[in-house]
Amino acid sequence: MPLFARTTILSIILFLTTASLGPASSHAGTPPPDEIIYEMIDSISHDSLLKHIQVLEHAGGTRSRIAFTPGKDSAAVYIKDVFDQMPGLSSVHFDTFYVAAAQHPYNAIPQVNVVATIEGAVYPDSYYVIGGHFDSTADRDDNWNNAANWQTIDAPGANDNATGVAAVLELARVLSDPEVGFRPDYTLVFVAFGVEERIPAAIRATNTNTNHVGSRHFAQRASSNNDDIRGMISIDMIGYNNHNLYTALVMHNNFMVDESVTFGTLLHNANIDFDIGLIMNEPPFARGAYSDHDVFADEGYPAVLVIENAAPWNTNQYYTANPYYHKTTDTWDKVNMDLVRKVTQLNMATIATFGGFVDTSAEDPGAADQLAGHITLHGNYPNPFNPLTNIVFELAQTSEVELSVYDITGRRITTLLNESMPPGRHSVPFDATAAGGNLSSGMYLYRLSSGNQVAAGRMLLVK
Repeated sequence: MPLFARTTILSIILFLTTASLGPASSHAGTPPPDEIIYEMIDSISHDSLLKHIQVLEHAGGTRSRIAFTPGKDSAAVYIKDVFDQMPGLSSVHFDTFYVAAAQHPYNAIPQVNVVATIEGAVYPDSYYVIGGHFDSTADRDDNWNNAANWQTIDAPGANDNATGVAAVLELARVLSDPEVGFRPDYTLVFVAFGVEERIPAAIRATNTNTNHVGSRHFAQRASSNNDDIRGMISIDMIGYNNHNLYTALVMHNNFMVDESVTFGTLLHNANIDFDIGLIMNEPPFARGAYSDHDVFADEGYPAVLVIENAAPWNTNQYYTANPYYHKTTDTWDKVNMDLVRKVTQLNMATIATFGGFVDTSAEDPGAADQLAGHITLHGNYPNPFNPLTNIVFELAQTSEVELSVYDITGRRITTLLNESMPPGRHSVPFDATAAGGNLSSGMYLYRLSSGNQVAAGRMLLVK
């Protein structure tokens, strides 16, 4: 996008969000305009990503994170320690599970997912999952020897999947940073999954469900508890490509495919809207069940895999089949760190537009209290939407209210309200098929004003 166009759009968005309110009456803030999201994207650190990859590759000196090895345990401790150092997280814990398909005594040895949470400001009981597996394997290596040497062979897994875990850790760092001040409307759950790779043949009791074990444990428990997971992103091996900044989106080809494509389109559009600079496949994307996204889709949750190619053992015009996949040679020096950073930035841009706000109450708490006493914008639901959504706000007293919808260039599409409204909570429907003709997919802005008070938000139409 040309600099002039980007600056113009930013100016329009900043105008629309001036003096806006947080989406909950107890939090006064401004929905993050693109300028703030760009700052969050830019704060993704190359050095932090590389450090995590290198530490995980060596896994306490073992150079392996195969399930049931000391290196895997060392990696879990490292990941939790990194999360524990992030003061803005709501919670950090080990999520314990067992591999029932393993022989005794391995089926009785506890395994873990490492889970960190940022609690949502508006919908704390609804959440998004951002995850990547931290175990590794070398089962395609010439020296694998039918898994007889699984306890001693190198399985550094720098790309598969230290890159994905590094991205999850870096996303959590930025999004939870109190100095950034970002607060998601929905809870964000960051997970480093254990036992994604198939356990070694030497210790299998059965070939049933011997991979994706940690994520299956998480997703099935969420489903049995009727958890409201809004979407799941699996970040899995995102760093091998010496020629192109290419990444692929993959959906499980099951009954959740349409919902998953809608969710995946958020990532696809974020690449364009925020100038990430990746080459990406187009909707309706690829199909595959070779990562942790599949078990979430099987449990009825929208889920998408972000991966360097669909699949990494294939070749296309932007990608050559990864020669280090599941081998002892999967080391950090084979990783394209520019690609890893851009894919992490892609996820940052997407998560930031799920719907959140930047808390500004500390800058002027008196002004925040004054605003919150009159008008509160709760946002729109559902978001993303197609074609109907409802914009919800609350008035403390009878007020003259104007509510208008704009496209990303600042063109007014329609005015939904321009009248006196009584105090209380109000829900105003917006139909993308009726307003301004049949609108195309993309980001739209809405502006609620009453006297000298203005609140604004953004909504994403995905067809």
